[in-house]
Amino acid sequence: MTDRNIIGFDVDRNGDAAIVVVVERDGSYKVKTKGVCDHLAADLLRGIADHLDARHGPFPCTPPPEQHDRPAEDAPADPYAGRLDRDRGVWRDPRGDSFDLSLTWGDWFERAWRWHGTTGQFGEPILRAEDDGETQPLSLLRTLYGPITPLSGGAA
Repeated sequence: MTDRNIIGFDVDRNGDAAIVVVVERDGSYKVKTKGVCDHLAADLLRGIADHLDARHGPFPCTPPPEQHDRPAEDAPADPYAGRLDRDRGVWRDPRGDSFDLSLTWGDWFERAWRWHGTTGQFGEPILRAEDDGETQPLSLLRTLYGPITPLSGGAA
């Protein structure tokens, strides 16, 4: 599993219900639901799929222009290339992946991590584990404990 495969969204303002879709590079996926009926989740995802399919049209797929600037998977990314939008609470990492920092993120070991406004040497957000207070830059958190997934309680 890679550390660049998460698409998540919260479907309840109270944080009681969430749908998280984990998509691998090979196209395989996992769907996790919390507090949402599987039938309703399927209906919502089907509606999203229908909308995207209708928007696509009959032409062949092409990658978005920004993907051409993305470093190769085995090439190191420039650590200065990440961007933090403090107003929106969004981190865009050097490879172009975006993270909603208003969310609580869960790691592979089911630990919860939150951003409390601090940044590291390169301006990268530092997240803190809710169980023991351990802190890690987001990229290192993903490397050591990833993949990470958004937990309910925010909007992605």
